[in-house]
Amino acid sequence: MAAIEIAIPPRSVYVGVVRLTVTSLARSAGLDGDRVDDLRIAVTEACTSAVLAHEDAGTSEPVVVKWAEEADRFVIDVEGKVTPPEDAVEDSHGFSTRQVLSHALLESLVDQTELSSSGEGTRSRLILNKS
Repeated sequence: MAAIEIAIPPRSVYVGVVRLTVTSLARSAGLDGDRVDDLRIAVTEACTSAVLAHEDAGTSEPVVVKWAEEADRFVIDVEGKVTPPEDAVEDSHGFSTRQVLSHALLESLVDQTELSSSGEGTRSRLILNKS
């Protein structure tokens, strides 16, 4: 399956578009109902977190969601162009409390998660193994 990329305005109403798209892609790829549900919740959480960060920063930069099917797994990246504010409460790794809680939820729903932050923004990578 080809890689797919969706860019949405940073408004909560558009998170539903991503949720529907990912659900359809997951079902088309043959994932069972429980895995589809877990992935839908994880993508919703990652997108909502990115949208909230954009709203807090007052930016209209899009939130970008990328879907890729690899031989043994699915990789979904949710990318925002906003970094946590200087005064955000952070853990020992430099992530905000909201990001830490979001990451804990994501870890319970998919096989692997990677949360990264740089001067260019943040990325939540969700990995769901096929087997």
